[in-house]
Amino acid sequence: MKDLDTVVIKRISKIGLCWVATLCLLLSTIVPAKAGIVVTSGSTLRVSAGTTLVNSGAITLKSGGAITNLGTINVSGNLDNQNASLTDLGSGTFLFNGASLQNVNGQNTFGNITINNAASITLNGNTNVNGTLTFTEGLIMIGANNLLLGPSASVSGSPSSMAMVVATGSGEFRKSFASAGSFTFPVGDNTGAAEYSPVAIVFTGGSFGSDNYAGVSLANAAYPTSTGNYLNRYWAISQSGIAGFTCDAIFQYQVADVIGSESQLFLERVLPEPPVYLNAANTSLHQLTATDLTGFGTFTGAQFLAIKTLNLTLFLESLYDGGSIMRKAQNASGHQYAGTIADQVSIEFHNTTIPYTLAGGPYIVNVNTDGTATFTVPSSLSSNYYIVAMHRNSIETWTGVPLSFSGSTVDYNFTTSASQAFGSNLKLISGKYVIYGGDVNQDGVVDAGDMIPLDNDAANFANGYLSTDTNGDGSVNSNDQTILQNNSTLFIGKIIPQ
Repeated sequence: MKDLDTVVIKRISKIGLCWVATLCLLLSTIVPAKAGIVVTSGSTLRVSAGTTLVNSGAITLKSGGAITNLGTINVSGNLDNQNASLTDLGSGTFLFNGASLQNVNGQNTFGNITINNAASITLNGNTNVNGTLTFTEGLIMIGANNLLLGPSASVSGSPSSMAMVVATGSGEFRKSFASAGSFTFPVGDNTGAAEYSPVAIVFTGGSFGSDNYAGVSLANAAYPTSTGNYLNRYWAISQSGIAGFTCDAIFQYQVADVIGSESQLFLERVLPEPPVYLNAANTSLHQLTATDLTGFGTFTGAQFLAIKTLNLTLFLESLYDGGSIMRKAQNASGHQYAGTIADQVSIEFHNTTIPYTLAGGPYIVNVNTDGTATFTVPSSLSSNYYIVAMHRNSIETWTGVPLSFSGSTVDYNFTTSASQAFGSNLKLISGKYVIYGGDVNQDGVVDAGDMIPLDNDAANFANGYLSTDTNGDGSVNSNDQTILQNNSTLFIGKIIPQ
């Protein structure tokens, strides 16, 4: 057999895939140094278990072609998957060991990946790994794409600034979890000098649905609001399909990231607002830590600034049955929020003169079953403001008067008098004043426009944490019509300063 620049694997109808498998075994010994492999439509490149296919050129998978790798494919060129959808390439190992940058094109699911290329690889499509991701040498640059490790997947090797995932674009390095447990995301940046700044997550509780993940991205830059002593780095953590979780986290930074005095740094969750300060930096290990997180967001290191505390008390008609206690909002499978949290509201701060512009927020705030809601307010808010409470199916409600934030603590109770809301826009139930419910479409008034989506969801037997579920029991049915019809008859709507 003479040398070829490219081996083209086609489907031969009479001998089919057996021919392809045989060719794969031969390729490991006879393919010339600069050969490439093209798998055409209708063909399958199969590498049997215990077999290694060595290819020093590119591997091109044409649309309609397939790769079933049960052994090892040792590739020194690009991997170009031209199929439009996510393609399973088998449970074996792809070893990327080129001498120059290798591109992995298309959307691919691998069994195992080993990186042994000092020039690195670039993922040009969303990529899944179900087995082991092994770092020997080289970076994985994901850009705008997501790299997802399955529930049983793991990381092996010695991640470092020379062997890690560069997650500085809009894509994320993601990990799925079968249950509570830990994982260290070997991430960093190559902005200027490559720097390794991993994030370790330990889930101590939660409900892990199918297709769940936690995802990490980062930036080698100061968060825009940073001032004084701060870290020239921030991380963003997201999650999907993980409900009611508690989590610890460790963020590793480099000494070169510190601007000012490291001893002044605390872990700060800057998003969602308002900012929350967590533990002081460990200046020996150069780490920032968080314990018992119940939500993710964007984290950085920053100097602890003076903060203000707002203590609100409010009841939602949708969840209030009397006795100064609210029920917990439900989803299709149980409580929407863990612990004593009944539901969430959105809080805004508005200036006190026309046109009453937004001064801060919206801030997502947990409201407990006893109606209390406590959160920190940015130190920049130090004047007088109307506080506005909004909820997924309740009437937007403003405080009766502006509140002064010149001090460090502000207390306000909506439940004691109708006048605690602007325009006395509260409903009396069992001796407590509650925020009117029924504004399903959030247009500021309870009317027939809210009944249409409710009736549609009821007809479809909709379940879940939905705005149409006006009584918060996790199911949309005729019981949800009561609040809406009563308040519609009373022409209930938001009342705001004019």
